[in-house]
Parts: sequence; C-alpha cells; structure tokens
Amino acid sequence: MINVLVTGAGALLGQGILRSLRMGENEYYIVSADPSELSTGHALADISYLIPLASDASYLNEIEDVILKEKVDYVFVGTDVELLLFAKKKKYLEDKYKVKVFVSSESVIEISNDKKKTADFLKKNGFPYPLSAMTHEPSDINKLKTLGDYPYIAKPVDGARSRGLVMINNEKELNELCSFKNNLVVQEYINDSEGEFTTGCLIVDGKCKAVVSMVRDLRDGNTWRTYRNKETSKHDLLIKEIANKLNADGAINFQYRVKNGRPVIFEINGRFSGTTPLRAIYGFNEVEALIDFYHKGKEIETLNLREGTVLRTFSDLFIKNEEIESLKINKKISKYNSEYISFK
Repeated sequence: MINVLVTGAGALLGQGILRSLRMGENEYYIVSADPSELSTGHALADISYLIPLASDASYLNEIEDVILKEKVDYVFVGTDVELLLFAKKKKYLEDKYKVKVFVSSESVIEISNDKKKTADFLKKNGFPYPLSAMTHEPSDINKLKTLGDYPYIAKPVDGARSRGLVMINNEKELNELCSFKNNLVVQEYINDSEGEFTTGCLIVDGKCKAVVSMVRDLRDGNTWRTYRNKETSKHDLLIKEIANKLNADGAINFQYRVKNGRPVIFEINGRFSGTTPLRAIYGFNEVEALIDFYHKGKEIETLNLREGTVLRTFSDLFIKNEEIESLKINKKISKYNSEYISFK
C-alpha cells in the first residue's frame, strides 16, 4: 500500500490530484487535508483531516502530525498558497519523515508566482517572452508606448484564473492605469488564433521526462474544454527546453499562445494543474507516473496518448449532515460517506 497525503481538498488543483490517484492502477491509502469540512475532495480520500490555513502558525505542526500518524510516503500540494511554505520546508520534511514532497525550489516557485519574473526568466534565457512592464516602472512603460502595439493586457502580477484582467486599448488608458499604486503588470496581447495551450511537464533531477499539451477553452478563468490532435504537440520540444532550464522538481505547467509560429508563455504554474486529471484521460497520469518512478523505479514515458476532446461537466455529492458535523467537530474522519450523483 502506498500512503499519499494531498492538501487542498477543496481546491480544483487538489481535487485533480485526488481524482488522478483514484484513476490510477496502484492501490493507494489516500489522506486528504483542508481547512474546511465542506471540501469536495474529502469524499475521494480514505481518511480526511481538517487543518489550519497555510498562514496559521500551527499549520506546519499539523501537517507533521498527519504525516507521522498516517505514515505518509508522498506529499502532494493542492493549493498555490501552500507552495512556498512546502518549498522552504521540503528538505526538513523529507529528512525527518523519509517522505517525498512533490514541490519545486523556492526560486522556481517565486518565478512562477510572478508574471513579470516569468517574462524576465524567459527573456534572460533566450526564449520567446511576452513584452512586459510593471505599472510603477516608467522607463519600461515608455518602451511599450513607443511600440504602440495596442491592445495591451494588464493583470495582477501574482494573479490567476483571469482575475483582475484589464484590456488597454490606447495610451490614455495606459496612463490612467499607471497613475495610481497597484501590482499590475502590463503585457502585449497575443491573440488566440491558434488556440491557448496548457502543457504539463514532469521533471526529475533537472531533466524533463514528459510533456503533454492540450489546447483549451476557458470559462471563468478555468479550463472548460480541451482538445488534442496531431498538431497539439508541435511546440513540445521548445517547452521541454524551457522546462529543463527552469530546473523544477516534479510537475510544472505552462500556459501559452502562439506568435509568429513560436509559443509565448504568459504563465508558469510551479505545480500540478487543474488539467492534471484531463491528461490522465488522454492517457498520461502524471501523478501516478511520478509515484511509480520514485516507488518502483519505473521510467516515465508518454505512450499511446489519445486524440479527442474532453468536455468538463458538473456532478454532485450528497453528504449527510452528521458526516459533516463529525469531521467539523473531530477534525478527522475515516471514509467520508458520500453519495455521488454522476452527470449521466
């Protein structure tokens, strides 16, 4: 039995990791952890824990208690807000508890959490990059003005899922956006005539072992539909090169559009992604592939990937009130009893 802890059971990312484990071929003892008793991912676990927010002083101690009690072999981080903490404590946790924590270094997390740093990393290493300037950097903003390639797009430098996105159609609007204090980065707008890509990579010992790309449609900032055909992987070699240079550990996700025939990455997620279970549907379970590599020494390969479309749907869980109350009061529950009502 392989014991796995997944944090962020209430997040799309955490639930995607949990779903991938349940779709896998191995037998897992799955431990979910989340601050809320109403988190859907608890229904996918064998045992569930309520833990504090990552910002709470007791968070790490609670995580350590769970790792110790449940004899955890592997830790998967299911929310963005936990990444930096786990990156800082990765070596400590691995040395003390002999677990494998799937998280990249602090420097990788810092690059991926900051869209300006992402663009700077790409530029520095000679890769295609989106022209970018912080609103509080007048010299860089003036360079954008000389280009005059409107529209531009502004977004929070540390944002995600299209939150706070603003289109800039002319110099007047750009000046207005730069006239007050904010954390917005202004970037060139790249149209999606060739689609918007999301690519997942697995990196082991600094080498990219797998690349799986999809074209996606968004709804409310999240992936709603994905597509794979013979053209979908045409940029994978360059993405692999970028992944190798980034030197991540485990999973990394790139989002990009195409300009002049080359992929221009506008966002890096230093982690698994909400599309992780969709890659499993196409034939590559990246969660299980990493576990198999470390647990069984099995080489990571992307074989027999399917072509087609994935349409995401809503489904429902019914949970009795006493189950929710039990988890809320006891901070722990085995086999969170739920009734799954599928889309069909």
